[in-house]
Amino acid sequence: MKKLFTAMLLLVSAVACNKSEEFTRQTTEPLVLTGYCAAESRTHFGTPGASQIPYFWSAGDYIWLGSVQSNPLSEDCRQAQFVWNNPPSTIGDFHLFYNMTGSNKTAKVLAEQSADGNLGNDGDFGYAVADEFGIFCLDHKTSYIWFDTKSNEQLPMLTTITVTVAEGLALAGECVFDYENNAWESSVVNGTNQITLDFGEGVALQSANEGVFAAMVTLPAAIGGTELTVVYTFADGSTYSEVKQPQKDLTAGDTQRISTTIALADLTKPEPELPYELRILTFEDQDVKFYPYTLDYAGVEITKWSELIDNPQYGGPLTYGDYSNTAYTWWDEGNTELCHTFPYNYAYCFWGGGHAISNYWGEGWSDEDRDKHIAKYYGEDYVTENAGNDQMLGWFNLQLMIPVEAHSGSNFAVHYGYKDDNSYVENLPELSFGDDMARVIDHMWVTNTNYTLNQLYNGVKSEAGNSFGGNWEGLTEDAWLKLVAQGFDDVNADAYAEPISEVEFYLVQGEEVVTDWQKWDLSGLGAVKKVRFNFLYSDEMGGRYGFTIPGYFAYDDIAVRFEK
Repeated sequence: MKKLFTAMLLLVSAVACNKSEEFTRQTTEPLVLTGYCAAESRTHFGTPGASQIPYFWSAGDYIWLGSVQSNPLSEDCRQAQFVWNNPPSTIGDFHLFYNMTGSNKTAKVLAEQSADGNLGNDGDFGYAVADEFGIFCLDHKTSYIWFDTKSNEQLPMLTTITVTVAEGLALAGECVFDYENNAWESSVVNGTNQITLDFGEGVALQSANEGVFAAMVTLPAAIGGTELTVVYTFADGSTYSEVKQPQKDLTAGDTQRISTTIALADLTKPEPELPYELRILTFEDQDVKFYPYTLDYAGVEITKWSELIDNPQYGGPLTYGDYSNTAYTWWDEGNTELCHTFPYNYAYCFWGGGHAISNYWGEGWSDEDRDKHIAKYYGEDYVTENAGNDQMLGWFNLQLMIPVEAHSGSNFAVHYGYKDDNSYVENLPELSFGDDMARVIDHMWVTNTNYTLNQLYNGVKSEAGNSFGGNWEGLTEDAWLKLVAQGFDDVNADAYAEPISEVEFYLVQGEEVVTDWQKWDLSGLGAVKKVRFNFLYSDEMGGRYGFTIPGYFAYDDIAVRFEK
């Protein structure tokens, strides 16, 4: 019963049928009850005519008399004769129930429904009382959503429509109908707030429909004033979503009509299936997969990423130690396999370059901000006692700080180090794959540090630690600063090896400066075993000792491709 709605239909309350007194059958002959098919019954809808819609019972329909099921109908018909070969001896008031998925007084509305139009198979439910002549008209007690879905363009085949309402509301599930009180019981077994209508291999949308395009059956639900989300999915995986705000509830026997015209430009294309898995190095403790290890020079066991964050930021025991033997190291073993150790530049120490894990951040990079941040991490008394002393209050004390929160979570990494014709550096900081495999690094997120931003905007100060021998006074239209990543196919490539690939990223272009997280695409490096990082800069950023600006940048959420 209840096949595809093919025209606009106004629901009319079921015809009241006369009750009879209780009957006791005195014969063993089959029992025959006749169900008339009219607009009130809303059974199988035929093709609309010029002025009317024909209605039929559907082949396969059956009804229950009390708890005894009739024989199924053999064909579609306007007037159905339901037969019981073994009817109950006591008929009572001819209480009749229709539910092809349940039994007796139980409706079982399915969460996965077919768009073949036969809502009886999806959980349609009705109740009737036959008169003394064995005639009845069915009163439907479930609710319905009709879809009038169209398109003026050629779209991919529509494969499913999914409707979702607020949590706590049940569109589908099993529920018992209390016919004596003409109401549903309150409890729903296996209730769900979502129903999907399946069109099989798909159906083409037209610019106009003859009546209703498709329909689903639901349990009555109080959806008035809530949000109803409808998602249309097409054969190529693209989708169209809309949110409706119904003004009325889904009441027994009532219908919500959803009319939608979808344009090709409305579709959200699916993300292409990638031939690889992306693994992300987040630097977050909950993502740790490496085995615990010890930084011998500091006597510290590392079991999670946050234990690699040094305090203080300058001169700390993890990144500086004795200023010569701090071989700070980490390895994202079991995940991206990326690893790093401070490079050797006359010693192992962060002043020679490296990638340190950090969670320090604070807004602003003016000198006033500097004092505020130092007070936060070193104490108010420290700032007061060292007022005017650049050696104690210089920005280098905040070298692991960025002006925004981590790209995700709390932690990130800070790179320090550069190599040019005037620097003493021999080995640039690098990331390598600890298992000696060549892989593509897809991307990372990068930003400037507060220290670098202070110097970029305000010029290089004479404060201790900032005398780079340059005359940088601040940004100009011609200024530029960029990162360069160099890829190598040999994890043991020395400081003078030629890279097999390079990609670049601008931190400064004229007066445009990166102050938040930006995505840097590293896939152009190809499959590599390690990557070195350096700075390139415009002439005015160079000085007597080379690069004038502090050579720092921060990065987070490095994505590595693993072939499937």
